[in-house]
Amino acid sequence: MLRPLTLLTSLKLRTLFPTLTVLSVLSASPSLSASPSLPAPAASALQPFSPSALSSPLPAAAQPPLELVFETKTSADNAIIPASTRAIRTLGFHKIGSGPALYVYSGTEPPAHTPRGGRKTTRPATHYITAKSEDTGVALHYTLSEETPDVLQFGAIADATSEGRSTQTPGKPAHDNTAAFNDALACGKGAHVPAGRYWIAGTIRILADGSSLHGQGPGGAGQGGAELIFGPGAADCIQVGDGENQLRWAKITRLALSPKLRAGGNAIFAHFNYQLTLSELRINSPYNGIRLFRGIGFMLRDIVMSGIRAGDGDASGPREIGYGIKFSGAPALYDKNTGAETKRNTHVLYLENISFGGARHETDPANWTVGLWCAENAASVNGATVKNQNVRHGVYISRAAAVDAGDTLLVPEGYRLMPPARTDAKGKTHRHGSAQYPHEPGAVINDNRPFQDLTLFYLGGDFLGGEYIYNESGSGVAIHNPHFMRTYQGNTVYMGAAAKDMSIHGGQVIGAFKHGFDMNGERWHINGVQIYRHSLDTAGRRAHAGKYSAIHVGATSVGGDIANCKIGNEPPGTTARAGSTVRFGVDIEKGARGTWIHGNRFHGCLEANINNKSGAELQTEGNLMGPVEK
Repeated sequence: MLRPLTLLTSLKLRTLFPTLTVLSVLSASPSLSASPSLPAPAASALQPFSPSALSSPLPAAAQPPLELVFETKTSADNAIIPASTRAIRTLGFHKIGSGPALYVYSGTEPPAHTPRGGRKTTRPATHYITAKSEDTGVALHYTLSEETPDVLQFGAIADATSEGRSTQTPGKPAHDNTAAFNDALACGKGAHVPAGRYWIAGTIRILADGSSLHGQGPGGAGQGGAELIFGPGAADCIQVGDGENQLRWAKITRLALSPKLRAGGNAIFAHFNYQLTLSELRINSPYNGIRLFRGIGFMLRDIVMSGIRAGDGDASGPREIGYGIKFSGAPALYDKNTGAETKRNTHVLYLENISFGGARHETDPANWTVGLWCAENAASVNGATVKNQNVRHGVYISRAAAVDAGDTLLVPEGYRLMPPARTDAKGKTHRHGSAQYPHEPGAVINDNRPFQDLTLFYLGGDFLGGEYIYNESGSGVAIHNPHFMRTYQGNTVYMGAAAKDMSIHGGQVIGAFKHGFDMNGERWHINGVQIYRHSLDTAGRRAHAGKYSAIHVGATSVGGDIANCKIGNEPPGTTARAGSTVRFGVDIEKGARGTWIHGNRFHGCLEANINNKSGAELQTEGNLMGPVEK
């Protein structure tokens, strides 16, 4: 949209670039319209300075004007502009009417600018007109005044079909808009994407603090929205951050992303971000969805993701785990005086109204697609309303085997990197932090150990999918007030033998396909949960009757607590009460140690409220036992 060049614009430019000379002639410039159909300005206003005029010295009366006006940025780029010129105005970028383009003289060096809340940076030289006068050879730099330009201003063309063919030239490939999007974003404030369907053959990169990539809406081109069709290859579709410098306050919103032609990569990969916002997105058929790696503070809301294609294996295990959102790699914190590692509690993820869907059916044994994957991170997931369909696990919690060797190690300012172990003269290896190899002030340890310190969930909403919570090896996992419903494949909550310190507080488990809870790890706690009505329909309940228990305690379990829960079946008088299907309220395998049951209410278990094979380790003091229905 073309905007009038007013005195306010002049003052704003003075604020951004205090050293610039912005002449009063700018404030007197005529108003410009975005529509190319409007009458053109007077010929005298449009007449650019002729390069041929520089072939001979000009008399004093014929000195070039202080302001030059060109039809497009391209014509200004191609002109030879005398050193005495102080301002350039164009009527568009690639064509007349494609947006405002005010360029202001800034001296012989590109000006630094400060993005919103960010540090001073220098825009790339490609976003300046660099002119040389024939007599002095002095470079003149002009800077773009627009804060969030339109991608059309940089040559983007919305001419793509869903398969990347051109709608304007049948039989030809669509115009590749990768460079146009990146050029617009490199200006430092982000870019707007008008309605239409755009072909992107490469990777869109958001690298400047405060940048926003925002579209007309997530409805897709057919519904008046902005849709990005990503071409073949295995690269990420959108990369947020360079992985070396922390990127702050970036935002991607109101877009439809279609990466179905990609054979790998993520729809969005955020690398070392601070307070990233992703909202109002529709992501169709990604290989993987969104990867959040080594960042601090993420907000994701109103995202619909369908047809995740990654994730492969068989009934015995995965060869690859695909994901809707993967949340991993929280940076370690180090004491500024000693260099000793402190708590890893820097990850915060807020989820609201997130829906995942896999390309395969959730009961397909080759489907190893998960909705939200928390791996080797310190995570706090707050306010999550998550729906999942056709994914094997709704929330998958694991430790990484190791941090990828190629990952950039983040070294805070004033620290130095050092190895995690040192070999002495006798060939003995000592780990950093031991008595033989003590902590050193300012040291950041290059340690590739896996870790999982804390994962905290506040979950809400319905779940439709295979298994809801699958905690393979997470440590310190707390889940508050979940609303569990309709699991089509396995246990509603599974805790593996390698997992430790897991607790679930409040919520409901309705219609578990197998066990409501299958607990096999160390130190777990279930409190105030309602667990009833196994299976989803009448036929399913008949088939599952007597096979699964509300809570199953495996032989490897150590130190589990079950307190103040409602377990079994709805009591008599409940509206739409289902037939009894739960075999045992609590089924404890031989070998389990230290299971404590207190204050629970049991009803409608087919065989018994409690089946304890572990012996005297069970304590049942204070239980209120309901009748056993046959």
